[in-house]
Amino acid sequence: MSDKNTMLVSVIIPMRNEEKFVGKCLESFLQQIKSREDIEILCVDGMSTDKTREIVERFSMVNHNIHLIDNPSEIVPTGFNIAIGKSKGDFIAMVGCHAEYASDFIDKCLEVLKRTGADQAGGYFITVPSKDTPVDRAIAAATSSSFGVGAGQRVPGPERESNLSGFGCCRRDVFDRFGLFDERLVRNQDIELFHRIRRNGGKIVVSPDIGIKYYNRATFSGLINQAFLNGLWNPYTVWLTRSGVYLKHFIPLIFLLSIITLGLGGFLWQPLWLALCCELLVYVVAAWTTAIRLAGRAGTSSILIFLAFVQLHFAYGTGSLWGVLTAPFKFGFRCNRRINKTLR
Repeated sequence: MSDKNTMLVSVIIPMRNEEKFVGKCLESFLQQIKSREDIEILCVDGMSTDKTREIVERFSMVNHNIHLIDNPSEIVPTGFNIAIGKSKGDFIAMVGCHAEYASDFIDKCLEVLKRTGADQAGGYFITVPSKDTPVDRAIAAATSSSFGVGAGQRVPGPERESNLSGFGCCRRDVFDRFGLFDERLVRNQDIELFHRIRRNGGKIVVSPDIGIKYYNRATFSGLINQAFLNGLWNPYTVWLTRSGVYLKHFIPLIFLLSIITLGLGGFLWQPLWLALCCELLVYVVAAWTTAIRLAGRAGTSSILIFLAFVQLHFAYGTGSLWGVLTAPFKFGFRCNRRINKTLR
């Protein structure tokens, strides 16, 4: 048992206007902490305007190790850094509200960390519908397939070393050795930190034993907005940090640029239009056959899964293209690339 000034694990949950998900998230941790005094949960709220804070306060009345912390800047990396500075844990679990966690999530994170000697251990996302409509199930199928999102923490696999990790746990000294989250990044703050850890000799492990149930966006409009913003922050991240993301994050942009280039180039040399038709045909066949394969298991229409693929890829690519075009004007042509190096 830890003394009053230390904890074994500090669980940090950034949130803003998450009244639909925060209760499920906290409920999944209650079974893990109800009989323990060495685990704290720090809910970092970005000044929510819905009932998020009220829900957290109700949970804190049931368990005194659940705490509500204000995050006036409202963005995730600042919330994480504030909570890390206030935390007491020897290990820091960094999770999100749009998920529920297995009853042994914390124990499995610690077991993988200690067994592998990793600096960060996380799980694969098991993506599930949040409203269980046909469209919602189609989005869940698309965003948990390798054709939809590529290999990574959203597509389940074996335990392995990885460049990225789903929600999980790290050793506290990670932030002393590799620095805190970069507060300029509204998105990709976790990807950039993991890239920094790997670049400097750290080790990240992703394991299927660490159970995470992730709730996807429930509507096509929500999927498009999320994909556009995710794509947007890839070039922004590179502009600000000179690194932080990988080539695979730019595949939708490369695909979109090839379509634009072939389409415009056809006005100068018409055979390029034939190449464009061939490229689009290959994409449609691949997306359609994958959608058919997934439809039965997902319990939804292959047409809806196909539409989810198209909207996901083109919104993501469009976001990245817009990021390339606007990064110099948004952040300036000479960026200060210094980040917070140590705990505050």
